[in-house]
Amino acid sequence: MKRIRLVVLLLILASGMGGCVYDFIAPEAVEPVDPGTPIGFAAQIQPLFTAGCISCHKTGSTAPDLTSGNAYNAINTSKYINTSSPAQSLLYRRVVASGGFTGHPGLNASQAALLLAWIEQGAKNN
Repeated sequence: MKRIRLVVLLLILASGMGGCVYDFIAPEAVEPVDPGTPIGFAAQIQPLFTAGCISCHKTGSTAPDLTSGNAYNAINTSKYINTSSPAQSLLYRRVVASGGFTGHPGLNASQAALLLAWIEQGAKNN
């Protein structure tokens, strides 16, 4: 009886130890954004919206309208952009909170850094 208990205990321990897997996820490398180089809305920020946001945020759908030609006017309000505290901008917080807001895919770290740098530069339509 003791031998059976020992074998069962060893089998349980072996299966438990064999089932442990650790998947290391390396942090994403962030491309540095040169603060001296102006970030263009049409050339650099609008493509972020076009790639990941306009399936929901289009004309006649969920606000703000992030389609090309409408996005800048739709987000250029104190509700979405806070140039005095860029990291607190609703636009920035929504897209970087991957998983934090249902339905928002989020941006990768480099894209988020670009968006934040654009807001820090005054969120200009250039």
